[in-house]
Amino acid sequence: MPRGVKAERPPPAESVEPLQASTVVILHPGSMSLWLGRATDHLPQSIPHVIAWRKPPGCPVDLPDQSLLVREGIDHPDSETQKELALSVIEQAIWSRKSSSGSRKHQTTVSQVSAFNAKVEPELHVDDESSIKWTDTSTAPPIIVGEQALYIHPDEPYSLHWPMRGGHLNLHDGPGGSLTAVCADLETLWAYAIQTHLAIPLRDLGYYRVVLVVPDSFDKNHIKEMMNILLCKLGFSSAIIHQESVSSVFGCGLSAACVVDVGDEKTSICCVEDGLVVPSSRLWLQYGGRDITRAFFWLLRRVSFPYKECDANNRLDVLLLHELKETFCHLSQDIVGGQVHEFQVHRPFDTPRSYQLKIGDEAIEAPMGMFFPQLFGIVGEKLVYTKDHQYDDPEDLYDDRYLLESQRTQDQSSKSGGSKAGPNIELVPEHDQDIAAVIKTGNKDMKLVSEKSLGLDQAILHSINCCATEETKRKMYSSVLLIGGGFMFNGAANMLQSRLQAKLPAPHRKLVDQVEVIARPKEMDPRTICWKGGAVLSILDSAQELWISQREWITIGVRVLRERSPFIWTICS
Repeated sequence: MPRGVKAERPPPAESVEPLQASTVVILHPGSMSLWLGRATDHLPQSIPHVIAWRKPPGCPVDLPDQSLLVREGIDHPDSETQKELALSVIEQAIWSRKSSSGSRKHQTTVSQVSAFNAKVEPELHVDDESSIKWTDTSTAPPIIVGEQALYIHPDEPYSLHWPMRGGHLNLHDGPGGSLTAVCADLETLWAYAIQTHLAIPLRDLGYYRVVLVVPDSFDKNHIKEMMNILLCKLGFSSAIIHQESVSSVFGCGLSAACVVDVGDEKTSICCVEDGLVVPSSRLWLQYGGRDITRAFFWLLRRVSFPYKECDANNRLDVLLLHELKETFCHLSQDIVGGQVHEFQVHRPFDTPRSYQLKIGDEAIEAPMGMFFPQLFGIVGEKLVYTKDHQYDDPEDLYDDRYLLESQRTQDQSSKSGGSKAGPNIELVPEHDQDIAAVIKTGNKDMKLVSEKSLGLDQAILHSINCCATEETKRKMYSSVLLIGGGFMFNGAANMLQSRLQAKLPAPHRKLVDQVEVIARPKEMDPRTICWKGGAVLSILDSAQELWISQREWITIGVRVLRERSPFIWTICS
């Protein structure tokens, strides 16, 4: 059918049996973890979102291991200088803050900490057995899924594949990087998780519905492929797709919020009001919890980290570093530095070892990198994005390309265009996905260039400032929702709140009594809030008309998403 011919409107949702929450499966896939469960479950289960494929005999190809602390842009000659400069700024920011009692933070010098750690020797526990075992591959299974894949011996002929990365499908030029191969990995992973963790046979999925919670930045072309997996490959009877930001707001019982989702590899920021994302407020930062881990390791080595064999290219060492970060890092001014801690190193078939470790300000400096991302030492990469990838699908007559062409034709035929309220964004070419827009707010122009890395607090202020009305901005400042697993530190919410309050634009100080950051609403785990919101949305009466049945998907295809998607499917209407 040629472009410009109006597509047939999808028929209304088929009449189905009344929804039973016990037959609704909620899937929330991320770069590192897959969260899943029934809508009736109080909490979801999770598995590492990774699959290992056995390599053919004689195959010399080794894929880069995404679980390691490596990324482009950190081996640049200027990287070390950038980190040192950022660290000096962070130190000043820490020392200038006061504790809850009003006293200044006590400074622990690097030389004092380093002198103690340099003398530490490991203590062997000869009577104990290591808690870590290599995965048994004696039967040469063709695939290994989840946590077992992380503990495959490095010499075994397996390569690890992570289907998602940075909020997108992990497409690359190497083996297993095609769209077909990545979708096959997703199908295998999800089928394994559903059978193993939910005890649902695949043959019974025709009696179940599924809710898929996806990142706000997810490519619409890839959403189509994921719908194919759920409805055609796995065989669910019907499906709904929800965005992470909207799901998180529902999961907390809020009506509006500026959602700040700090993941392992990226940070997503956007404003949600009345169940819809404010399109102009969307912002993605290409750094997250993994970068904090890398920065913490760099800081520990500066103070003579006693586990000298620790290697950022060793998967087991990286898992240990993640654990040390989550255990010791914080953003509280009340925690005194210079304390001595203890940690253990377990390796398969090796005697467990314990080390003493003295930590000064390194524990607070590493997470401060979220406000001063130069500490991550990433040079030459674009770290800030504001635009979706262009949606171009030959099966959808009204994709972005057609709508942009139509809009351009209308603009050319129009004598004059009236200005609309709210921020005015000068669009850049569709292929340019970085932040090359000039955003005009009031009488000021704020130009964000791709080379400049925004701190988390700056990015939040920018996102809220892009909302159209002062009333919406007031709501967002009063409800900043901090979710995700990358910034779960003691004192993180208070630190972020104080920095936002201090940088609040002068015109808004009269409107906003107090900036409020919500980190653990109802004592919920920030990592599970999106999943919980998907479960809540699935059983709402207003959501029942959004279900897309398997027959509708096979008959109509991606066009049905424009009618049933709970978020804006195309960039203009």
